Amino acid sequence: MNDLTGKVIAVTGGAGGIGEATARMAYSQGASVVLTDLEAASVEAIAASLGERAVGLAVDVSKREDNERMVTAALERFGRLDGVFLNAGVEGEVGPFDSRTDSAWEKVFAVNVHGVRFGVEASLRALRQAGGGSIVITSSVAGLRGASGLSPYASSKHAVVGMMRCLAAELGPEGIRVNTLNPGPVDNRMMRSIEEQANPGHGEEVQKMFASRVPLGRYVTNEECAAMAVYLLSDLASGCNGNTYVVDGGYCASSAGNLRRQ
Repeated sequence: MNDLTGKVIAVTGGAGGIGEATARMAYSQGASVVLTDLEAASVEAIAASLGERAVGLAVDVSKREDNERMVTAALERFGRLDGVFLNAGVEGEVGPFDSRTDSAWEKVFAVNVHGVRFGVEASLRALRQAGGGSIVITSSVAGLRGASGLSPYASSKHAVVGMMRCLAAELGPEGIRVNTLNPGPVDNRMMRSIEEQANPGHGEEVQKMFASRVPLGRYVTNEECAAMAVYLLSDLASGCNGNTYVVDGGYCASSAGNLRRQ
């Protein structure tokens, strides 16, 4: 098991899905946790359910000053910051490339790309003061391959993979590791939204289609993704830097999808 005793971890997008699962798992393994999301009530309730080593904070990651407040909260409450899980993200609208508006692109990039940039910028001084640390960025398998109908989202997830590689090369000599978590289809709210947008009123059919393309025959879970994130935040991953870590049930391994007889 990973041992995060004494470490302080900040998590964006912590009110549900992979973010909440990661915060809970990190806490269970000894970490102190700062959970953030748009609504204070949600993350405050989760923090209260965890215990005294957790604090919830309302943060809009698309605003630089909110990211700075997150780091300040970690330092004021726990005295240090050892790791950051930059997980907040939006799926945006599903549809043809030439039907996406400027505002649709800007909304996705404001959260998925600039939100990550602001989170890294806000965290660096504290991570340096701690003598190093780990930054984990949630990308997607859509950040490794094309995704028809999801151009803004997939483009944003490719962008943070490039950002991660630059940061890993730049920050590695300071003992700060940077990696991406690249989930495949996950059984959570974001996938429900994508499924419903892809075929309104028939989201379950889209879910079955996606699941049929996964060699394991199912979506991965929030907890399975969280296990990878927590590993990358821990000292067990001390040699992991500058890489994409895929949790997808084999989705990317077979471009043709699942062709087993039914």
